[in-house]
Amino acid sequence: MDSDIMRIGQRIRRLRREAKKTLLEVATEARLSVGFLSQVERHLTGISISSLVNVAKALNVPLGALIDQPRQAQPDSHQGRRESYAVDRTSQWYERLSTTFDGSQINAVKVQMMEGYRSEWVAHGGDEFVYVLDGRICYTVGKKDYPLSAGDSLHFDARKRHRVANVGDGPAELIVVGTLPLFDDDGQAEFVSATMEIRQPGREARAIPGEPRVSRRQPEPKRGGRATDAASERSAAAASAGKR
Repeated sequence: MDSDIMRIGQRIRRLRREAKKTLLEVATEARLSVGFLSQVERHLTGISISSLVNVAKALNVPLGALIDQPRQAQPDSHQGRRESYAVDRTSQWYERLSTTFDGSQINAVKVQMMEGYRSEWVAHGGDEFVYVLDGRICYTVGKKDYPLSAGDSLHFDARKRHRVANVGDGPAELIVVGTLPLFDDDGQAEFVSATMEIRQPGREARAIPGEPRVSRRQPEPKRGGRATDAASERSAAAASAGKR
């Protein structure tokens, strides 16, 4: 049994009981199923950071009460110097890429997703953008699947239920950028309470494009061909004119 899963499950159960809330109440507020949250508390399954943010809000505690994360005070980070951390060491490893400051809204992580991993269904406020560095994954947003491989990206409304799975052979690496506060730094608590309520657009709300946007890496153009031949002919003609 993974010690990280056990520790997080114990913390959630203890804090839920201290708040005098039932499994159903916390699961409903966190947009999770009761069965899934029960398995997390009993150390039977892991949980994503996105879901932990929702659980922390339902329990009215900072995210740091559930998981220990590295801080990043400086604006730059460098390969090989970042501290890796995990909620479940057998599922996903994270590297923090972004800092926080007054008014900041972007949170970015590099994720190493283990072979065979499939997340729970989750929904939360804000945008989510994914860029695949290596491997093959599949995001499901609502009822639609988006298979992605190295060089592909996806941008979607994270209020829609979504999940991700590693569908390749071996680990996958991706960059995830979003507006969901993933870090429990000073100055983000107000942002969490002020902006993370999940509301469906109403008549008075500004319309938000509903369909996720996918971009895929295009193959490099072949060398030669008519364009290259035409350019060569123009260069040759110019050279001949210069000799006259």
